[in-house]
Amino acid sequence: MIERCCYSGILTAAGYSSRMGSLKALLPWKGTTLIRHQVSALKDGGCSEVVVVVGYRSQDIRSELSDQEVVYAENPNYQSGRVSSIKAGINASSTKSRGFVLLGVDQPRTISIVSELLRTHIEHDSLLTSPRYEGRGGHPVIFSSRLRDEILSISEKNRGLREVFDRHRPDMNKVISSDPIVRLDLNTYQQYEQAREFYGT
Repeated sequence: MIERCCYSGILTAAGYSSRMGSLKALLPWKGTTLIRHQVSALKDGGCSEVVVVVGYRSQDIRSELSDQEVVYAENPNYQSGRVSSIKAGINASSTKSRGFVLLGVDQPRTISIVSELLRTHIEHDSLLTSPRYEGRGGHPVIFSSRLRDEILSISEKNRGLREVFDRHRPDMNKVISSDPIVRLDLNTYQQYEQAREFYGT
C-alpha cells in the first residue's frame, strides 16, 4: 500500500469572483457548496491537511466551513493574483508536508481524480504531476516539497507557476485522464450553469 501521509491540499479561495458575479465558494455544487465539495475531494482524495486560502469575504467562507477541520491562510494581497494565494497556502502548510496539491475553488474535482494523481505522484516520486486531457494540462497539480523554495520565489510579475513548470517540464509526471473535468474552470456564471447541466447538481 502506498503511504499518502503528509500531503497538503492548497485550496485557493481568496479572489473577488468578479466575472462570476457572486462568491464562487458558496455556489451550490453536487448537493453542497463548491468550497465544501473541494475540501472533501482533497481530504478524501488523500491529503493529510487542507489549507484554505482566504481573502475577499473571508468570514463568509470561514462560517461555511465552521464544522470542517482545515487550516486557514489569510492573503491580504489577494488582489495581486493567484501566485500570492499559492505562496500564502504553502507558507501556512505543515513543515512535514511532502508535497502540495494545488486546486482552485472554481475547479471542482472528484475524489477519484485527486486520489489517482496522488497515487501516481507518490509511486514515481515525482517533482511535479499534472493531469492531461486531450494533450492539455489540467488541475490539480501536485508539487513535491523539494520545489517549495522555488515556488515561494516566483512572482506575478514574471511568469508565475509557469516558470517552475517550464524549468522542470522534462521531469513532469503527465497523467492521462479520460475525464474532461480535469480541465474545468468555472470563471463565469454561464460556465458554471453549463457545468452543472453537464455534471449534474
